Amino acid sequence: MGVETMSVEQRASNGFELMNLCGPKGWRERVDRDALDIDHGYFCVLGQVYAEEADGEGYEHALTELDFDHAGTADDLIFYGFYSLGHDDGPALTKAWRDLLAGDAEPIKAPFVQDEARVGKDQCGYQSAYGLPWSEYCIFPKGEDLDYCPGHHRDVREQYGPCA
Repeated sequence: MGVETMSVEQRASNGFELMNLCGPKGWRERVDRDALDIDHGYFCVLGQVYAEEADGEGYEHALTELDFDHAGTADDLIFYGFYSLGHDDGPALTKAWRDLLAGDAEPIKAPFVQDEARVGKDQCGYQSAYGLPWSEYCIFPKGEDLDYCPGHHRDVREQYGPCA
């Protein structure tokens, strides 16, 4: 399963859940939905949310804050709906974000999956069985004292043991 097979709604949901967990408090109120444009660094979700903390260079600052400045960043940004696959899906991805931010859509709960080799020590790592190939693993960041993986519906300690 590559990021190119995921729907814009799923990708936006992944990012929405990540921001709820790891983004700054009140991040949703920082996004001007009318100006939102996923394909523009200043007007994208990350650019708008982190603009205050970085003198208008919010997008670049967000990459550091959310630990996206590493190998594989482009795929990660696409996976979390912060970047489009190209101009063809940019408007649809922007709309998916607007719907989530306006409350017109609920985030899609689905496993955050990736190849085992891409699972970092600070990521969930649960081998996902949600009808997906067994070679895919949850890569949601554990974070400090995180005991809930948003890609799963239960407390990770309760359901998955070593994930937390």
